[in-house]
Amino acid sequence: MTQAVSIEVDLETLEKTNDNIVGNICFVNDYHRFFPAEGWSDLVIIVLSWWIESLKGLIISEAGRVYKFDFMDGTPVVFGKKTDSDKMELSFFGNSERGSVEYSSICSISELKASLLSTSKKVLRSVERNKWSSEEIDKLKDLVLSLERYPNHS
Repeated sequence: MTQAVSIEVDLETLEKTNDNIVGNICFVNDYHRFFPAEGWSDLVIIVLSWWIESLKGLIISEAGRVYKFDFMDGTPVVFGKKTDSDKMELSFFGNSERGSVEYSSICSISELKASLLSTSKKVLRSVERNKWSSEEIDKLKDLVLSLERYPNHS
């Protein structure tokens, strides 16, 4: 059975420090399990870009391939393993990659893609309203356009 998965960014927490946009970002499983934690602060633009790149790789890969969904500090980390054309197993590691899995979930690749696109677009709209610009923001814009046109599965 698949579980609901989404990516959440608290737009109210976004702030620009130097050339980075910092804010609260996390995975949400079954509408109530926040990973790494509700209120986790990270470099939102960079992390979303990494996750889009990982998801694009996962979408076109064969079943069994594993892709990393990193946070800025390297841990916590989420590993996504493609199990069939539109399903993946997400494994959530809190303290280290070598440590034990906090939990796993089976989810829809297309559901994660839709959430990642929706959240990234909301972040980009907020960035535009604030008139922030950087190379990382431009990269995220390009990745969003690319992911929108990406096939849903191979």
